[in-house]
Amino acid sequence: EGGCVLSDGSFLPADIVVGCIGFTRNTTFCEQLTGRTEVMHSNYLDKNMMYLADAEIDETAFNSFFGSSVLEYAKFYTNTYVQAFERPDALGSILWGAAVKRTPVSLRKWTQYIAVAQELIEKDTTMRGLAADQVRERTKHFYRTMSPEAFLEVNRLEWEELHERLNGSPVSKDKQLPYLFGAAPTWCAPPSEVLG
Repeated sequence: EGGCVLSDGSFLPADIVVGCIGFTRNTTFCEQLTGRTEVMHSNYLDKNMMYLADAEIDETAFNSFFGSSVLEYAKFYTNTYVQAFERPDALGSILWGAAVKRTPVSLRKWTQYIAVAQELIEKDTTMRGLAADQVRERTKHFYRTMSPEAFLEVNRLEWEELHERLNGSPVSKDKQLPYLFGAAPTWCAPPSEVLG
């Protein structure tokens, strides 16, 4: 009451305690390991040399087929690396060519390599197919894990909990912002179509 007890046993007075985590990006490790201070927006440091860590998750991170999933992003760029190694003449200009934008490693953002991923998907049929396969497999995994109806119910409870957390006490449904996704399961393909 009136604060929180820290791990060392000390008491910290507080009106509000917000549970969250934080971390610091370790951009200096790449520079120390490779001697490179810039990275191309494609994640390449140089031809056949890719760096897949420590990018800032910025405002458009959710506007891609891999969403905010670091694992899905790594899967796509692992496929990209293999394809570029096998087909450098087809993909090199997009990934490490002279026109590829560069940025200091410490200022990398998801937006940068999302734009390059989009360009790869638009310009190369093999990359487009790999991305489509990846989305298809992720969708199957999602359906095997939780039906759209079950996900909706969990998401609706999180919506209500968010209102309670922001208010500091329960909020009646008529006082909450409208939940706009009640029909979302009808937007989804039936499980038999996704899972076969």
